[in-house]
Amino acid sequence: MNTEFILPRFFHEQQQFNLLAIDDFSCVEYRHCQEQRENRILVTSYLFVVVLSGRKIIHTEEGDLHIEAGNAFFARKGSYLFSEILSKEDEYRTLIFFIDDAFLAGFLRRHPPRLQGASPAVPIFQVQVTPLLRSGIDSLLPYFLHNSKFSRELLHLKLDELLLLISEADAEGNFQGFLQDLHSSRRQSLLRVMEQYYGRQVSITELAALSGRSLSTFKREFKELFQETPKRWINKKRLDEARFLFGTSDMTVSEICFAVGFENISYFSQLFKKQFGCSPSEIKQDQKEQELSRI
Repeated sequence: MNTEFILPRFFHEQQQFNLLAIDDFSCVEYRHCQEQRENRILVTSYLFVVVLSGRKIIHTEEGDLHIEAGNAFFARKGSYLFSEILSKEDEYRTLIFFIDDAFLAGFLRRHPPRLQGASPAVPIFQVQVTPLLRSGIDSLLPYFLHNSKFSRELLHLKLDELLLLISEADAEGNFQGFLQDLHSSRRQSLLRVMEQYYGRQVSITELAALSGRSLSTFKREFKELFQETPKRWINKKRLDEARFLFGTSDMTVSEICFAVGFENISYFSQLFKKQFGCSPSEIKQDQKEQELSRI
């Protein structure tokens, strides 16, 4: 299976994790022993996290969430998570489920909500870990060490079990409302996704996942809608914003380059000159001369 749609780029650079990859979700057992490790992850799938040992802080716009061992949470797709691991004596160890649209849609079909409460407008839904849920989580761990010819079917049942146990523990039905809200907005419009993320370091593959489409479908529909490739569209948007900043701020060329989403100043300057006929440094020089002429 190609896990590019499921795992954030952060995990492709890590060595301290074990992976269970199914067709519509992945589960990672992640360990870290270094205190005060900071992680920034763009969530391109629905995320269910169980902290097995250690503790961490997740910073959100609504405030900080302190996640202790034995705690769990569910995160919305499209969220930027900035977290700090705070393990002093124990190693930090967690189970992370990356769940795509197909699995969530299937779960809601298989298990329609008996009680659907309010849909909390929060990026992270904190989950109550009951003894039954903890038992279900523990029963999953042997699959990281032992394979079965029925692993796919059994792991599907395991994740179904975990989500049902979360729903059962939530007497008011808010978790089911949270899932329904996630599912109802899964195929976001291409324009809304592009406008939201074009200035950030997000790959085309991640943009496709955020929009609820496969990479091939995303590229095809994008070309039909905008008559150009996603990369060209992104570069034009970034360059237009850069030109606006040159005229309305006193930021330097490098500051503007990074602010609009480029990582390489020479590449930024090359594209800027090709689109507008002059380089960023020439624009800054013109600004200085105009300011001096007004003195």
